Amino acid sequence: MVNRFYKQMIYKAFNGRCILCKAPSFRQIDLCHRCEADLPWLEAHCARCALPLSIRDSYSECGRCLSKPPVFSQCLTPLRYDFPIDRLIAGFKHRGQLSYGSVLAELWLNAVGGDLDVLPELLVPVPIHWRRRWQRGFNQAAVLADDWGKALGIPVCHALAHPHATPSQQKLSAAMRQKNIKQAFTFIPGSPIQDKHIAIVDDVVTTTATANTVAAILARNGARQLDIWCLARTP
Repeated sequence: MVNRFYKQMIYKAFNGRCILCKAPSFRQIDLCHRCEADLPWLEAHCARCALPLSIRDSYSECGRCLSKPPVFSQCLTPLRYDFPIDRLIAGFKHRGQLSYGSVLAELWLNAVGGDLDVLPELLVPVPIHWRRRWQRGFNQAAVLADDWGKALGIPVCHALAHPHATPSQQKLSAAMRQKNIKQAFTFIPGSPIQDKHIAIVDDVVTTTATANTVAAILARNGARQLDIWCLARTP
């Protein structure tokens, strides 16, 4: 009797397509080897916030993290927010292409998940305002947290709320982003984060304003260690 693995392989052989070039993809992930190799992989980067750096500064901390260390310990991401990753994330986030989200989540697991020495005890997705969630039909960070949590055996804790509607961060400057989110998030009382190692999940880290704000709220409410897990880091 053909087991489940071989059934999936047979299905992929006849139905799998690369989400980028549309060529047949005989893999568990809907991305061909060539397109995967051509992705904007994050190489030299800040050891703390994952900001892309020159090879000369490879894996040291960037000037901003040295002068004003963020609340979180590290940002784990395998990709730069550049073409075609920006298109895939936009399709996932704004056009409901959940298949793109599945491929992106699996890329993260393949590139980062297997190298984790210590797993966090909880995953906390960055929340979005209810109106935005209603428009999209889902919270992209929560979808990622659920996928990674199931794959790695880590519980997901919705410890944060986004009660106040705020403008999109996408086109704001760093200073405006910080002001925009200052009062955006609140802690949900009773969330079991006391003395826990937590990974905050989001799709993209741009200026670290959101990541640091959320990390500060969790730290004030008892979290012991805070990491950021995201799909991509903006240069």
